[in-house]
Amino acid sequence: MKNMHIVKGVYYDSVTLMLVARELKQIEDVREATLNIATPANIAIMRQAGFEIPEGAHSPDDLLVGLDCPAERQQELFQTARTWLASPPWKKESEKTTYQPKSLDGALSILPEANLALVSIAGRYAAAEATKALERGRNVMLYSDNVSLEDEIRLKQLAHSRGLIVMGPDCGTAVINGKGLGFSNACPTGPVGIVSASGTGLQEVMVQLARRGIGVKHGLGTGGRDVKTEVGGISFVDGLNALARDPDIQVLVAIGKPPAAEVRARILATMEQSGKAGVACFMGDRNHPDAPPVFFATQLEECAQVVSVLLEKGKQVDKATVKQARQALFGSYPVPPPHERKDGYLKGLFTGGTLCYEAQFMAQPIVGPVWSNAPLHSEQKVQGNSLSMTGHCMVDYGEDEFTQGRLHPMIDPSLRTERLLEQLKDPMVGVILFDVVLGYGSAAQPVDELVAALQQAGYREGSSFPTLVCSICGTEEDPQVLSAQRTKLKQAGVKVFESNAAAALFAALLAQSPQGKEEKNG
Repeated sequence: MKNMHIVKGVYYDSVTLMLVARELKQIEDVREATLNIATPANIAIMRQAGFEIPEGAHSPDDLLVGLDCPAERQQELFQTARTWLASPPWKKESEKTTYQPKSLDGALSILPEANLALVSIAGRYAAAEATKALERGRNVMLYSDNVSLEDEIRLKQLAHSRGLIVMGPDCGTAVINGKGLGFSNACPTGPVGIVSASGTGLQEVMVQLARRGIGVKHGLGTGGRDVKTEVGGISFVDGLNALARDPDIQVLVAIGKPPAAEVRARILATMEQSGKAGVACFMGDRNHPDAPPVFFATQLEECAQVVSVLLEKGKQVDKATVKQARQALFGSYPVPPPHERKDGYLKGLFTGGTLCYEAQFMAQPIVGPVWSNAPLHSEQKVQGNSLSMTGHCMVDYGEDEFTQGRLHPMIDPSLRTERLLEQLKDPMVGVILFDVVLGYGSAAQPVDELVAALQQAGYREGSSFPTLVCSICGTEEDPQVLSAQRTKLKQAGVKVFESNAAAALFAALLAQSPQGKEEKNG
């Protein structure tokens, strides 16, 4: 029996909620356990799962505890959940007695030499803590999302005035002297410096560079809003200038969605004046002619390919050489044979927002308009509930609507797995495209739950089920081990690709018009 308990006016971090839910699921008779802050998206997800949540009985500051268990055990188990929230059972006694700073001042008392503060708390409190760090002369990596635009502008102007930088808000990935912060992959250190307005975009380019034997010294994130008119690219330009001063860096790379025109001009001018070769990769942008020392890319793997040419050829590189390298890359992408093509819509379910955006860019010229909660064009935005996927559609489950009071799907991919299984049952779906992002910060075994669910659903490659296509962003040195994850997926019948661009192109070419299915079901 499914029942709901509302705990008024409490806040717990998403990791704690996930771990308590997992502990509850281990208890005999508990068929389902879910703990979420009462945001609109979480309420919609829980209602779809069959939990009754009355209108007007909750606020965004409340905690929702849903249990599917025998009626006679509900009160006992609800109390167990409250007890574990207050005193998590997985915490060791040593952790409870070790001094753990509760404030910035406490942290600086232990590490007074630190020049970077990583802020990862609820968005409504994050700006105040970031301000304290900047006032104490520390750079800031603002991992938190749901920070207001006004606060972002204020923080970045303050940082700029003090010769500091704010990475974020919603900066999930950074690399400093080859060491990753937040979500990051095990990649070599080398002569490339990157400034990126996208986290998984930075990860994908770093991984593709690593596969070409190239390392990155610094990778600075800015958050996606930095390149919009309102913010003006403050952190992006400051980051490029800092990298340009580093003698170890030979190639500068700029990554993001297409910036506002005036921000683009500032970025390109900074790169041109840096004295270094550069690659500007603005995904989904129109093609721009190369203008050495700056070359252009519109796809993430293409960006890595161009960087490799610049490093190989040095100052002797020319436009023709770079063009040939691009053509060689695109010519290597596999094309599905006609007999494998499937009637039905293309659905994309992503944990990486930039990968979702790039996949739309790759697919739309082939399948036509692609709807999304993070679309290429505003008129293609999913209307209403992003859980409802109509037509050709790609959803980013890392968008703010899904991460308020819930773990990012790269940490906890369970929601994406549930939604993928729903699409698997839809007779109008022909192809399902998804990503798997490995590395530090990501789930320890990101595909195990999905593979188990596919086995339970009886999924078989080449059957009447939709074809599953995925890319893996990761390296063999990552904690999850690239080859191990690839093998599990292939054994489950999933077509696995080495880059997001190759997977998206293949999936789009597989998907046929659903007209045939509409006629069969009409």
